[in-house]
Amino acid sequence: MTGPVDEEAARGAGRLYLVRHGKTQLSARGAYSGRRDAALTGEGREQARRVAERLRGAGVDAVYSSPLSRAVDTARAIAEAAGAPLHLDERLLEIDYGPIEGFDRESARERFGGAFEAWRADPFGAPLAVMERLPEALARARDAAEEAIQDSRCPVIVGHQGILRLVLVALGGIDASEYFTTRFEEAEPLRIDRPSVVPPPG
Repeated sequence: MTGPVDEEAARGAGRLYLVRHGKTQLSARGAYSGRRDAALTGEGREQARRVAERLRGAGVDAVYSSPLSRAVDTARAIAEAAGAPLHLDERLLEIDYGPIEGFDRESARERFGGAFEAWRADPFGAPLAVMERLPEALARARDAAEEAIQDSRCPVIVGHQGILRLVLVALGGIDASEYFTTRFEEAEPLRIDRPSVVPPPG
């Protein structure tokens, strides 16, 4: 279902690319960025330029992005290279991590102890207090992905580690149990052929 970028095969309908934004100071140290509007670093801007060049000939006809600047700047580079419209979508905002935003995994474990460990063990069922619940975030990820697929022949969705994992869940690319074992590298496009949204369980 997924694979590396193949510019020649990418031309035509029935293809979706998922792209995480480029590097920020928070992502460089593995911190939960969440809703913080962290800007791209110089390296992050160069990553955005490179992914835009990789997708220039891929047949992209629309780019959908989280409205946070690190995603917008990455998405704008892709849209300009592809000559495609850019759409900002609030549904693609990163997960609201609440109290752990700004912490990396080890410091969050030290600060929040058992509550953090419970969330890592059961991300869909044991959120920390005031953290966005992943089932609710999955619903918005599903809606955004479905709209992008319906309205475009070869869209790109630009977002964040957490919300892109949920887009993959919505597309049936991974199971919810694989949420924490799935990783999006910065500005590295993931191709999905013949994408379709799977119905929610139940």
